Amino acid sequence: MHLNRFYCRILKGPVAELTGGQAHHLFNVCRLKAGDKVELFDGAGTLATASIEKAASKSVLLKIVDLEKTDMPAKPEVIIAVSLPKGERFDWLLEKCTELGIDRITPVIFERTVKQPKNPKAVERWQNIAIAAAKQCRRIFLPQIDAPATLGKVLSEYNKAEILVGSPEPKSPTLITQQFGTKDVIAFIGPEGGITEDENALLKDCGGKFVRLTNTILRVETAALAFAAILTAGRDS
Repeated sequence: MHLNRFYCRILKGPVAELTGGQAHHLFNVCRLKAGDKVELFDGAGTLATASIEKAASKSVLLKIVDLEKTDMPAKPEVIIAVSLPKGERFDWLLEKCTELGIDRITPVIFERTVKQPKNPKAVERWQNIAIAAAKQCRRIFLPQIDAPATLGKVLSEYNKAEILVGSPEPKSPTLITQQFGTKDVIAFIGPEGGITEDENALLKDCGGKFVRLTNTILRVETAALAFAAILTAGRDS
């Protein structure tokens, strides 16, 4: 039986402390107490077994029993660059992409992306969703969650990656038939209103390869999950 796992940003030993939501989860939800053992991870490859020394709802002190550092696997990164959908749809996308092993999730503001209310704590909230998903699926490396950015800005950052673009056109080659090499891969999923002619031209000028997932029109989060599943399975096989 697996030990309960919690996120601890600073994990070096010989002691560690959980605060905030992680402390609340351990004490109030899991109802663990002094003497119980748990697992801790820092999202950057460090995994530890620890014994609870003192537990309360706002702070949990732990003694590190065993600590192991794992290097990031030498594999191409898979990045999902997706038009930002509303509310819970993006939350669900973040959770599932984390479970599937996506390395980075970049919300993209296309011309037809639905306008979102400003929230200065949005990225922090998204990171917490990824942490919860990583705990559940026992992933030790957290994905990077970016702040929303324009298409042009995202393309300028990923100019050395293989660029894939979701396309509804029946003549586009299917993603499942594509061969991938050693380069990082970034998959762009546009808004449900489609990308504009100018955005289409920009993606093509940057070497984007337009690929089809299915014969049906997919919602943003469905397309993102299809890309994530196919690309991570191809990379990790």
